[in-house]
Amino acid sequence: MSEARRMTEPGNPPRKAPDEPEHWLVKPETIRKLWIGSSVVLALIVAGDLFVDHYEYFGIDATFGFYAWYGFVTCVAMVVGAKLLGIFLKRKDVYYDGAANGFPDTDGRTGGDR
Repeated sequence: MSEARRMTEPGNPPRKAPDEPEHWLVKPETIRKLWIGSSVVLALIVAGDLFVDHYEYFGIDATFGFYAWYGFVTCVAMVVGAKLLGIFLKRKDVYYDGAANGFPDTDGRTGGDR
């Protein structure tokens, strides 16, 4: 099998050429800087919560950093919910193959004709 063919098959992501430079978002030092920068921005935003007057609507929303931790908890809940939904909504890899389900394939054959 040729190298070009193997690189484009499913399950084999295309490889970059050895002389091709690494993208700046993939470099470990860039990822580390983005994490540090994002953490600093988050800390500054939460610290700014000290200088804001809070008017509670349902009690707990007047706590320090409420919108930061509530957003984080909600995001985690959505990810966990999506994972749980995925368990029930998953289909087999051959779900969309017409012939595997008894439906005519593009050449007119069904799954039993093979």
